[in-house]
Formats: sequence, C-alpha cells, structure tokens
Amino acid sequence: MSIIPGVIAIAVGALFISYQSVLSTLGIVLVVMGLIAIVYGVIQITQMNKIPSFPVKCPFCNHKNDFTEQPMTDVRCDECQRSIPIYEGRILRVEQVRCGYCNHLNYYSEKSTGLICENCNRIVPIANEGGPQAAASFEHYTVHDDDRPYDLVLTDGGPAHNDELVNTLQQMLALNRNQVKQMLEELPLVLLTGIPKKKAELLKAQIEIHHGKAEFKVSQ
Repeated sequence: MSIIPGVIAIAVGALFISYQSVLSTLGIVLVVMGLIAIVYGVIQITQMNKIPSFPVKCPFCNHKNDFTEQPMTDVRCDECQRSIPIYEGRILRVEQVRCGYCNHLNYYSEKSTGLICENCNRIVPIANEGGPQAAASFEHYTVHDDDRPYDLVLTDGGPAHNDELVNTLQQMLALNRNQVKQMLEELPLVLLTGIPKKKAELLKAQIEIHHGKAEFKVSQ
C-alpha cells in the first residue's frame, strides 16, 4: 500500500528534476516523500513477518486458513464458511454420509452427536450415536459403490387401514389398491428384485416414513 506509491513518486520526481525546470523543487519533494513511503512499507512488512502464523487446512474444501494463534476450538473456513471441527488444537477428521431419504451428501466429525440432512432436514444416523445398533444403521447410508442387485422385501404393513402406505406401494409397483391390499395380507413379500442398492435404500426409507417396515438383501 505504501511501497508502490513511493516508487511511483520517486519516478515522477526524478522526471521533474531531469528537466531542470520550475518543477524541480516539486520533484525533490516527491522523491523524498517516495523514499519515506518505501521505508515505511519495509518497516510494516518486517513487523508483519514477526507475527506468528498458524495455518489450518479446511477438511471440507482443503482451503488454507491462517490464524495468529493456534485455534483450540472450532473455527469458520474463509472459503466454504463451514465450521472446522477442532478439539484441543487438533483438526478432526470429517466423514461423509448420504441422506437415505434425498441422497444429499452431508458431513460430520467425531464431535457430532447427531446429524440433520442439510437438504431435507431429516435425521441421518451416524456412527457416533447409539452404539452398535446405530453403527449398523449407518452402514445403509455411507458413501460407497455397490453394483450388486438387491431385493426389496416388505416385512410389516404397519397399522390396519394404512392408506398412506397403500398409496406409496401403488406408485412404487404400478398396481391398483385392491392388488396392493391383497399383497399386504401375504407378508413378508418381495416387492422388487434386481434393483440397485441406492434405489433399495430410498424405497425402504419411503416405506418406513408411512409406518411400514422393509429390508433389502443381495439378490440370490
């Protein structure tokens, strides 16, 4: 901020002096002011270099954030504006999990005690909560590639006269209401076979929203 204007002032001042005109005095003044500005800028740079710098790499976007002291608690990333999880000065590892309802990618750390999907605001189970049962549930939401075909099995039709579930199964299977109601009397029942795992996860979630129960397994 001061070195560049100082260099320009010296250049203009030297130009005025070289012409040896009435502007020579102004040229001398400009040269002196330019030198002062440059010296001031050098002093400021020296002082800034003495300030300690603690870089913190954002685990979400890999942006490097600089702080004047070691952060001991969570800080906000300048680039993605997410809160960087820090515990006792240690940057925590961030895990990825997809919402089983809308397939939106969410993030969490070992400090997280629960997770709500950023897109649909539904609760997403994570491995940090609820012990082994939640960890098993978490497996249905984690990011991974699985090309195997799966079967979706309806195990419980929920309360009697569950019209919401009947409507959902109608749309899912392209059947009429009487056919769906007859199917609900013959549980457990394979609804779909040979479908991708992600589709099975989403359909299972839709069924459970309407008080039914379903499971999916690898096709035999």
